[in-house]
Amino acid sequence: MTASARRLLTESPRLSDAGDANPAWHPILADLQNSLPSQAYHTWFEPLQAFLSPEEMLLVEVPSRFYYEWIEGHYADLLDHVLEARLGNRNALQYILSSSGALNLEPEPAPVPDMVPPVSNGHTLTNGSGDSRNGLNPRYTFDRFIEGPPNRFARAASLAVAQSPGATSYNPLLIYGGVGLGKTHLLQAIGNAAQQQFPDQKVRYISSERFTKEFVEAIKANRGDRFSAHYRNVDLLLMDDVQFLVGRDRTLMEFFHIFNNLYQAGKQIVLSSDKPPKELNGLDERLVSRFGWGLVCDIGPPDFDTRVAIIETLSEHERVPLDMDVIEYLATRFTNNVRDIQGALIRLVAHASLTGTDISLDLAKKALHDLVGTHKRKVSVDRVQRIVATHYNVAPDLLMAKLRSQPIARARMIAMALALRLCHLSLKQVGANFGGRDHTTVLHARDRVIQWEDEDKEFASELKELIRHIESDED
Repeated sequence: MTASARRLLTESPRLSDAGDANPAWHPILADLQNSLPSQAYHTWFEPLQAFLSPEEMLLVEVPSRFYYEWIEGHYADLLDHVLEARLGNRNALQYILSSSGALNLEPEPAPVPDMVPPVSNGHTLTNGSGDSRNGLNPRYTFDRFIEGPPNRFARAASLAVAQSPGATSYNPLLIYGGVGLGKTHLLQAIGNAAQQQFPDQKVRYISSERFTKEFVEAIKANRGDRFSAHYRNVDLLLMDDVQFLVGRDRTLMEFFHIFNNLYQAGKQIVLSSDKPPKELNGLDERLVSRFGWGLVCDIGPPDFDTRVAIIETLSEHERVPLDMDVIEYLATRFTNNVRDIQGALIRLVAHASLTGTDISLDLAKKALHDLVGTHKRKVSVDRVQRIVATHYNVAPDLLMAKLRSQPIARARMIAMALALRLCHLSLKQVGANFGGRDHTTVLHARDRVIQWEDEDKEFASELKELIRHIESDED
């Protein structure tokens, strides 16, 4: 038996006539659980769901091609044995991707959003199926979005919109930021919360690429009017990655008219993009200006404390116990986004499963050594201290001194908070770089700076400029 005998179906059949696969699938899972180490079973097989095709073929949902290749590459012989024993046919199983739409009983597939798994920075290691009627995945909620300084404002605005869609000044709401930071999670959370609170409202989540595909198909089938009517009739429209509409002039024009219609009708619009509106080159200027009618907010990379919280949550959710030294290692080395953190944790869990060893700091360093090289720290504490001291006209060595005069103390707190945010160090490590101060002092500094940032727009702007300077190549 080769790994290719059980195929990953790229064009999965619709399951409108699917039968109940549990009577066949549950005994197979039980046999696998009895034959595998606990961690291997929980990592690779327990999350899987199976469906019975009209031809009585078991269709097993996997979250990615990597997942399929790993299972067939490492457990093919065991699957052969179990399938032969239970079904009398080792080839009575095929795989389908969760993003292929094969799991839905409706014609349109549900999305598998970009970053943001059920727990996020907003962030899980496993995916769930969405509701094809509105594009929402019920596992993406505000409760599972981990809040931190870089996403606090975006989360608060999203929650306000979810509680009163169309009735706030945040219309449209546009959230921008890099890949894997939580944009999709927030859009989905808005939709899920609004749908739960207002069940009679029509909610629609869709990616810009899916929107374009639907529009092209509608035009080909002479159903353009029906397409327009469908979207103009929603109460809450959530569109992901609007930057991908660039260059699609006819789709852009259709979206422009839908946007105007919904806005004038007092319906809520929520968008995400990878850049702020003014940097979305190629979009119609009229549309870009409309994006600014409501509220534009950004999501930045998670700071150290947020990354620690994300990893702890993932660990609990996946029932993978991690020591604090492993958590801090991951939080220190993988700093760009939550997707990097998830990828590292998946690899670490897989490595432990296959080698039959416990997860430790030594194992993490060994399993992730090739990934760590691409996620080196870019900012040093010394650079933070030097730039902050210069900005506030304070001698850098005074930031380490015991002096408590107001100008020095304020500059010191800002430097400690930025070192914690940008250098990806623990509280204890930051304190050690500021004259051996206790971790509670660093925690107090962080909280005070967050308070100033929330209460003083001028200070928030000043802090952003400091961060830009620190992260740039400027001296």
